[in-house]
Amino acid sequence: MILSLLLNSCHLIKPHKLNNKYNKGSIFSWDLCFDNARIKLIIVTCCFSLCFATVAYRLIIVAMNSDIKQNRQASISNYRKEIIDRNGNLLAVNLPSSSLFANPQKVVDHEKCIERLSKILPNLDKKKLLSELKSDKTFIWIKRDLLPKTQVEIFNLGLPGFDFEPEQKRVYTFGNLFSHIIGYVGRDFSGLAGLERYYDKFLNNQDEHENNNKQGQAKALELSIDVRLQGILNEEIDKTIKEFKAIGAVGIIADPNNGEILALVSKPDFDPHNPSLANSEELFNRASLGAYEMGSVFKSLTMAIGFDTKSITFHDAYDITYMKIGRFQLKDTHPKRGWHSVAEIFLHSSNIGVSQIALEVGKINFKKYLKNLGLFDQLKIELPERATPLFPSDNRWNDLSTATMSYGYGLSISPMHFVQAMLPLVNGGYFHNLSLIKKSNIDTGIKVFEKETSNEMKKLFRLVVKEGTGRKADVKDYLVGGKTGTAEKLGGKQYLKNSRRSSFFGVLPASNPKYVIYIMFDEPKGTKETFGFAGGGWTAAPAVGRVLERMITLYGIKAVDENDKDVQDIINVDYRVNDAI
Repeated sequence: MILSLLLNSCHLIKPHKLNNKYNKGSIFSWDLCFDNARIKLIIVTCCFSLCFATVAYRLIIVAMNSDIKQNRQASISNYRKEIIDRNGNLLAVNLPSSSLFANPQKVVDHEKCIERLSKILPNLDKKKLLSELKSDKTFIWIKRDLLPKTQVEIFNLGLPGFDFEPEQKRVYTFGNLFSHIIGYVGRDFSGLAGLERYYDKFLNNQDEHENNNKQGQAKALELSIDVRLQGILNEEIDKTIKEFKAIGAVGIIADPNNGEILALVSKPDFDPHNPSLANSEELFNRASLGAYEMGSVFKSLTMAIGFDTKSITFHDAYDITYMKIGRFQLKDTHPKRGWHSVAEIFLHSSNIGVSQIALEVGKINFKKYLKNLGLFDQLKIELPERATPLFPSDNRWNDLSTATMSYGYGLSISPMHFVQAMLPLVNGGYFHNLSLIKKSNIDTGIKVFEKETSNEMKKLFRLVVKEGTGRKADVKDYLVGGKTGTAEKLGGKQYLKNSRRSSFFGVLPASNPKYVIYIMFDEPKGTKETFGFAGGGWTAAPAVGRVLERMITLYGIKAVDENDKDVQDIINVDYRVNDAI
């Protein structure tokens, strides 16, 4: 094309003779008929056009690839993984949302706009919004997380200067029910509490092994929790709190054979969608972060240690009339006189009897077992809110420390610590770390007690429910076992007689436990129906019984077979002290 232009712009001129000494004869000479500059300009323009088109094409390709990559990365990072229960029920999910914003510089007639918006958004702070619209700002938020219906209504107003920002909202489908388990996230979708914080990188697709996951393909976080059981436990605890005017409570249900937590409740709770509106008591996870003296339920551990060290046998007897260590006299809530068997000591929850057993075990052995049961260390639970146990230092741990600790004082642990330590007492002697995540592999656990020790403890648990303080937890034909506990709360340097924590630890069934349950109420008040009593046998035990009844229906658990050998071993127990003593 360029050559054609050159030819068309030139013509042949006639020959002429050159008359000089250097050139002889006549020759033809060519000359251009247009200006040379114009031709050069055309050539340069064409070259530049070609180069520009090539570079532009490459830039478009690179930009498109970059946008696709950035959009994909943004999509992945903004998509927080779902959280589901053990049966696949959705507990936490991202939903598309939008937020209303404004550019004050483009808003026309501020008062009229505010008046029209307030009809759709009745909680709008008109005075504050008017001040912001009259400012020099170019961006202000009006309302975050609008419902689709509200967004349409505002859009139809056609207000100049107002627009919507597409966003994502973290939705907790069961509201307060899992607030202390799942926790909550911030505006930037970073986890701030509970599992949301503990698994923040995994849920937010920042885990190095999950970076290749695309939106919609990311694996959800599957919990060991059963939402149905969580609901049952929550309802029964709420009923008891209302009845006894307690200020708080904890409920834990777990599988003793692998440590999976099936339900966990901490009261009071809060709305995870609006955690800023909750007070410190509501945000506090009593189950994992609270450290308490457990009271009489702790006697279960002392008895198990006594059996396992061969310090006691089922039929050993102790005189529980009187006991004094140094200047400190030990007392029982319901004093008994004379000699009583180990089983009777547990049945009557004697502080004096259990203290004698702990002293026979000895400080070194007692401390070794408590260490093996994880009572001196933080839990390895999947929550950032974890208590540190409080116990005497070596140089302050004496016989009195061992004695008081044996019946639940002098050692402060979380309720989850206690439940975790109790698992080996009913599962054949194996220690399992509690977990909120559904386990895919078989957890064999660590052996801390002999099987015979576990068998003896299951007999004692059944005795307490059959003939002792735990009778209100019994469910006919299901061989429930357990232990009550009542711990006075410390006020300054003294224990308060009318301020207590009442609890009950239960197993179902006692012959071959499949479930353990622990419920504790903080400062329950006695009622007319309970004759003013508010101990574990009057508050927590009945609540456990109701939960177990509903569990039996929920899971279709069959009644125990009384002809089964394991059942017979639990039922036929000779525990009374020999008359000859």
